[in-house]
Amino acid sequence: MSNPVFERWRRVLSGSSGAAVFGPSGEVLRTWSDIEAEASHLAGLLSGVPGAVGLQAGNCPEFPALVLGCWRAGRTICLFDADLRSPAREEIERELGATTRAVAHRGKLRLESTHQAPAAPRQGTDLFKLTSGTTALPQALAFSALQLVADCDQICEAMGLRPTDINFGVIAFSHSYGFSNLISPLLCRGIPLVVAPDALPHAIEGGLAATGATVLPAVPALFRGLLSAPSLPSSLRLCISAGAPLDPALAKRFHARFGRKIHSFYGASECGGICYDSSDEICDEPGFVGRPMPGVVVEVAAGPEPFRILIRSRAVGSGGGISGGAFTPSDLLVRDPGGFRITGRESDIINVSGRKVSPAEVEQVLVQCPGVLEALVCAVDDAARGQAICALIAGNGDPSALRQQCGKLLPAWKIPRRFAFVAEIPATSRGKVSRNDIAKRFFSAPARDAGAASKSCALEGGAGEIPPGPSRCGSIR
Repeated sequence: MSNPVFERWRRVLSGSSGAAVFGPSGEVLRTWSDIEAEASHLAGLLSGVPGAVGLQAGNCPEFPALVLGCWRAGRTICLFDADLRSPAREEIERELGATTRAVAHRGKLRLESTHQAPAAPRQGTDLFKLTSGTTALPQALAFSALQLVADCDQICEAMGLRPTDINFGVIAFSHSYGFSNLISPLLCRGIPLVVAPDALPHAIEGGLAATGATVLPAVPALFRGLLSAPSLPSSLRLCISAGAPLDPALAKRFHARFGRKIHSFYGASECGGICYDSSDEICDEPGFVGRPMPGVVVEVAAGPEPFRILIRSRAVGSGGGISGGAFTPSDLLVRDPGGFRITGRESDIINVSGRKVSPAEVEQVLVQCPGVLEALVCAVDDAARGQAICALIAGNGDPSALRQQCGKLLPAWKIPRRFAFVAEIPATSRGKVSRNDIAKRFFSAPARDAGAASKSCALEGGAGEIPPGPSRCGSIR
């Protein structure tokens, strides 16, 4: 079966002219014909060599041509995060039979051998996505080009993306979100793209102004950083947030400052886009993700809320727990008048002396406390209770005051016993936050041990102090 992306690309190429890929200063990096010529050249370099190709080139202007070139050479693509390193990378390359790796070295694309043996071709597999791998080695998810085109169409139709738009590409092209919202729309629908490798707020603000970009797909942390920008250009018509839940307080502040709504997009690597909030109303409820996208069927599990859902669409891949063309995320959802709202993940539920606690419920109370910008609730093992509730706070606060405030709205057993304070909740390059990683990083040491408390940044009740000092996620207070 021929690759359906080729037919889409031929239509784009015949109907488009001028700039296809911009740099963050507005310079034209690739025209549509440039991409075509570059893809043909890369296909020639890759032809005759068996095995898959790992793309670990980061956000580079060659990326669209790399995708076309690999497929024209009959090669399967594996998308690698830029920060994926040995030995995990080598293990995945060995499993998938990736014999070639495309990397960016000093601003130039380089093809290098992985020294792995090629695997037998997997019929109908054109691309592998990797799961985030926050708790184990990332899993490979297999997709055909037909499934990728279906996801692209569903996203473009739900979001109203059109060839007159310019996508601002600051999220990683190698992630499912970036590939489906940036690379696929360029190749299949002729929507130009800005390659923006710098995610600092002033760089995004300047890049939007210089390029006239109309669409900004990002993650909540990037939108929070943009609050420091003096203004946003009038050309920016659509802001999309995915990768992590969007805090309603952040959405309100952003709208009040810039007059633009941040639209929530809910998807998964395994099945592509699921829901999208297309409304113009600012939602007060945390976790709101809108209605199912066109072409996506959401089946609700029997039983009381919150519930898990089953996703069916033409974009569902294979592998990683996918069965029969359907996928069940581990997220827990409730119905909302405007669609669905995510309340947490089944794996996140905390067990305190046999009683179940949803971290999202506690977080919703904490963010109402003075000085708290964000809150992330997790758990650590506790000999007396099974698990103890911990809270990582972005902002300022006193543990005793926070406990007192929580006591007004929560029963005593739902109140966090340990607190840590940071300037910003640390997230992965995908914009996700791992509760398990947060628990290990900030709360692994016993809080009663003063020396350990300084290392783990943990406070129980109001006792103890943490010496100020640098942290990878910001200064510890």
